[in-house]
Amino acid sequence: MTVVTRTSIRRSVRSRAIRVLRRTDRLDEVLELRNRYRSKREARARAVALRLARSRLTHYATADDVFVTTVPSSSRSFTGVVARRRRTSVARDAMIANRQLVLDVAKALSMPTRVVPIESSNRLRVGVRDGRREDVLAFLRTIPTAYVHFDAPSIPPRQRTRHVATTAWSRLRWLAEQAWVWRVFEYRADPSGVDAFGDVYGCEIEFWRVSEAEPGRLVPRRWNGSTPWITADEFATPKIDEQAVTVTYFNELEFPIDLVYTWVDGDDPAWQARRRATLGIIDRSTLHEEADTVARFTSRDELRYSLRSVEKFADFVNHVYLVTDDQHPTWLRTDHPGLTVVSHREIFEDHGHLPTFNSHAIESRLHHVPGLAEHYVYMNDDFFFARRVIGAKFFHASGLAKFFLSRALIPLGEPGPTFKPVDSAAMNARRIVSEEFGREPTQKFKHAPYAQLRSVHDEIERRFPVELRRTNASRVRSPSDLPVASGVHQHVAYLLGRAMPGEITSRYVDLGGWNVAGQLQSLLATRDCDTFCLNDTDSELITAERKNELVGEFLHAYFPEPSTYEITA
Repeated sequence: MTVVTRTSIRRSVRSRAIRVLRRTDRLDEVLELRNRYRSKREARARAVALRLARSRLTHYATADDVFVTTVPSSSRSFTGVVARRRRTSVARDAMIANRQLVLDVAKALSMPTRVVPIESSNRLRVGVRDGRREDVLAFLRTIPTAYVHFDAPSIPPRQRTRHVATTAWSRLRWLAEQAWVWRVFEYRADPSGVDAFGDVYGCEIEFWRVSEAEPGRLVPRRWNGSTPWITADEFATPKIDEQAVTVTYFNELEFPIDLVYTWVDGDDPAWQARRRATLGIIDRSTLHEEADTVARFTSRDELRYSLRSVEKFADFVNHVYLVTDDQHPTWLRTDHPGLTVVSHREIFEDHGHLPTFNSHAIESRLHHVPGLAEHYVYMNDDFFFARRVIGAKFFHASGLAKFFLSRALIPLGEPGPTFKPVDSAAMNARRIVSEEFGREPTQKFKHAPYAQLRSVHDEIERRFPVELRRTNASRVRSPSDLPVASGVHQHVAYLLGRAMPGEITSRYVDLGGWNVAGQLQSLLATRDCDTFCLNDTDSELITAERKNELVGEFLHAYFPEPSTYEITA
């Protein structure tokens, strides 16, 4: 009879073995556990190799770079998180750093890799030959800041993310064997843990296995958007890495995408004087009460935080244009090489239409911004990027724009002062598109960044000159306005074959509505949308002071780090 003693079984399974011995006379399960572990000589050799490899990555554990913090989450906060001090607020930098961590581990282990050249919004991918899981896992355990998200249907969601340096080895081995894909990452945060980059920007390791049908081929365990298989020899000597991508794929965007803001400082005394003078010469009896509502001109420093969101999450942006009435924020770096402040006088052909306080009129002239690219995204200053997005969210590689339909419908009837200006404008768009193309649009578009084509705007000016001149001449919102950038462009571009429907995850928060605090807290906790809009109204459900307090706290918590667009003391 074989005798099994405690000293012959690894410490991590002793308690389990003892329970088995007490529960049954069968020793085969204990013997199986014992035989799964290598001899002490093999274990020593592996430890020496790992210590040697770790010496090549000493920069991952410098004392002033690593700290323990608390990271907020949608359901609960994680305490005792080992994080690395963040040097940049750009999400793509975190993605690249996590990929470099994986590549450094592979290099230290002399393990061939294959960088998958298809990029999603939030993750990069590296292919690794299957059979080296335990080596990779053991090496990651030597990096104090390394975390792994093990993705597999058999693993409960709450158990997938692990700090590998402190998780029991037996548990890690089970997770590693179950998961097809590992998402390797480091938490990157400021010492307070606010706004930490976590697993969402981790680098995915794909384990490629030998094909059963073709032993000379390696195949991925999931669709990877690049290739169904690769030869073992080619995998060992990859031609594609982060420095030398020799192939341009058909769905990659190769054209510049600019960003255009409209902005106004409603607290500027000179601007207020111009507005009072303009309102004094306008017959407002034919206008809706919201034609010139003060709420549309209230500034809570949204532009500052919107630009922070651009720098952090929208690295696809080529150049930013800020269109204003000869204004700019005092904190803005007007000499920033990636930003140009544009006056209304530069885009309005007839200066007799100025000053204007009609956003529809300003939006109808944006394509006249000097130097603007053919492809651009139009933003209000109350629009924000909520997580990293890529240019393909707004444009196809063929050059077609994307638009995002809303479930909100365009009212029927004739526009007039009884309708809100936004509804009157949508009704006008419905009428002219129906008359010109014989197709009647019924839906509005989401209150989210608008993908635009300069050439389509030129075509709109050619087809609807009378309606455009009338809109340009309206100093405040009028029942005759056209929503050129937020409605007409999308309809016309689609019917001309220049745009297609797209998908975007967006949130709209009415700052005058119910439960504003709860909606903002939800946005901050989940961070599960591409963009969001904080729209102000004249509703009296919440006081202006409370709005300012809630919005200020929320925006600073979501975008705490200054951008390069800001003047720093």
